[in-house]
Order: sequence, then C-alpha cells, then structure tokens
Amino acid sequence: MDDAPQVSNIAVTIFKELRRQILRGELAPGERLPGERELATTYNTNRNTLREAVRRLEQSRLVTVRHGQGVTIADFRKTGTMELLPAYLEAAPDLGEVAHLLQDILPARLLVLEFATQLAIHRSTKEDVERLRDITDLLIAAFERGDPKVVGHGFQRWLDALIDSSHSVSIRWIANPFLEAYRDIIDRFPALWVLEPSFPKHLKDFIVALESGDEEAAIQVTRDYYHRVDGAFMKALEAVLAHRSAEDARLEAAAENAEKPKPKKPDKP
Repeated sequence: MDDAPQVSNIAVTIFKELRRQILRGELAPGERLPGERELATTYNTNRNTLREAVRRLEQSRLVTVRHGQGVTIADFRKTGTMELLPAYLEAAPDLGEVAHLLQDILPARLLVLEFATQLAIHRSTKEDVERLRDITDLLIAAFERGDPKVVGHGFQRWLDALIDSSHSVSIRWIANPFLEAYRDIIDRFPALWVLEPSFPKHLKDFIVALESGDEEAAIQVTRDYYHRVDGAFMKALEAVLAHRSAEDARLEAAAENAEKPKPKKPDKP
C-alpha cells in the first residue's frame, strides 16, 4: 500500500505550523530551526516527512538550508513573495502591519491592472472581447442574485481574461502573484469580498470602452472603480482584524485562567 499521500499530508501540516510560527515571530530571523530529532519528537513523525516540510519552507523563502550549518530562519519581510500574503493575514501578530501591508499592495495591484488594460485596448482580439463579455454577463447575473461567492470566483476568471487580452508574458508574470494572493484571500476570508453597488456598471462600461478602443475611458473606468472598492475593502478588513484581535484576546485570557491554580476545597470537619 502506498503511504506517500499520507506522508505528504503530514508534511503539509508541519509546514503550515512552522510557517505560522515564523510569520508570528515565534521563530525569529537568524534562529536555527530545531534539529530533525527534536522536530520528529515534537510532531511524532519521521525524518523524511520533516525534510519534505523543510523543503516547502525553503521554497517559500522562509528558511535557508546550508550543508553543515543546518536550517536558518530567513527574514520573510525581505525574502518573501506575494504567496505569503494570505497566510500572513491569518498569522500576523501586528494587525496594524497587516493593514499597512494591504494599503501598499492595493495601489500596486491597480497599476498592474491599468497597464494590462492599456495593452488590452491595443492588442485584444475579437475572441478576447467576446470572452470578457460572456464572463461579464455571468457576473452581473450572479451579482443580481446576491451570490458573493460566485461573483468572487467569477471575477477571478474575468481578471484572468483581461490579463490574457493584454497578450503580454511580462504582464502575466507580474499579475500572477496578485491574482493568486487574491484567490487565496477570497477563499480564506470571504467576508473581505466587497459587493460594491457599481460593480455591474463598471463591467459594462469597461466592455464598451474596450470595444470602442477608448484607452483613456477604459483606464478611468478601472481607476474609479478600484478607488471605491478599495475603500470598502479596507473597512471590511478593519472589521475582520478587529474580530481577530478580540478572539486572540479571548483565547489569551482563557489560557491565563487555565494556568491559574484552582483554590483548594476546605477539608471536611
């Protein structure tokens, strides 16, 4: 019987737990990761599984592995990539840093979409426009039904179609990390998906500008919509972070209470 899938699942679980500790600062940059023997005891597993977990940490640029020097925790703020964003939202101890991080990412994402829009105006084919129009029709129908999950996942397809319409490998490579992080965030934090009232109009106006080859209008439509939706997104984020902060405080208080010695009952006479 092949136990490889089971080993892989255990490795993923260990990887996620170690990643959480690194992102929370419990394992600080420059520290050595505990040795294989200690980790094997902690997680009740074998060395092959641990090596798979460490390999995943290395791929995520969370550790550096050097022969003879062991495994060292990297400074993920310098070495990390966009793929860390969803996990960091869950793990980060400093909620203010999370808010600042997203405030910086949102304008960068908009610049990528504006450039993709500019190229799509000049490079999109009839098939590209038809694909975007078809997805737009499905999105508007889902929006009118009030189905945020379908809209969230459908809009990922719409953004993919827009990037494809630019016919630019460089834009695709730049956009992929943003799109993948967006996909993970929507899956993990559905409360952050904002059903902005102007969403259907934004889609329709964009298609009109694309079909007419109006670069200025297409970029302005994109810019105006994201300025509105990003403001709403940050408000939703504040609510999610406030809830997480309250939950962390509750768990911390519960842990402190559990550690307090219980008063002894008086002896019966």
